[in-house]
Amino acid sequence: MTDFTEEPQLKGVGGWLGFFVFILGIVSPARMLFQASANIAEVDAAAHLLGPGTGTYVAISWALIIVSVAGSVFMAYRLLAVHRWSSVVIGVIGLWCLAILPTLVDLAVSAIMFPKFAGAAVPEALLSIGKSCISATVWTLYLAKSKRVANTYAKDISETQRIFG
Repeated sequence: MTDFTEEPQLKGVGGWLGFFVFILGIVSPARMLFQASANIAEVDAAAHLLGPGTGTYVAISWALIIVSVAGSVFMAYRLLAVHRWSSVVIGVIGLWCLAILPTLVDLAVSAIMFPKFAGAAVPEALLSIGKSCISATVWTLYLAKSKRVANTYAKDISETQRIFG
């Protein structure tokens, strides 16, 4: 006779955790590439107004997008393949870095290269950072509180000791 009183343990990359990894590895990189393409098309269309720094700005924008996409894909890979708590820590730190840094770097570069138009970009950048921070907050809370995450990623004390001594 089988005892069904014990609940099955949530473990593995599935459910909301699987959805999060899918967003990090597929949806976010695709969104970043499409959004960058649209932004760069706008910059190219306004090149006659912006001046000679347009080509440099476009190159820096593509480099920033490539780094952001690589970071997002790395976090998804790490959460999918390495089931240690350090993967969750990397995911949370990376999530916040992706929420804030690309927009701030882009804003700084555009302000330096196109100072006449810097003020117009600030409200849009702040709105973008705000939306990203809301998303990062929700996923950080999920990663910190989820039973599936706690059961999937081992909290190995020896790993921490090996890294920090």
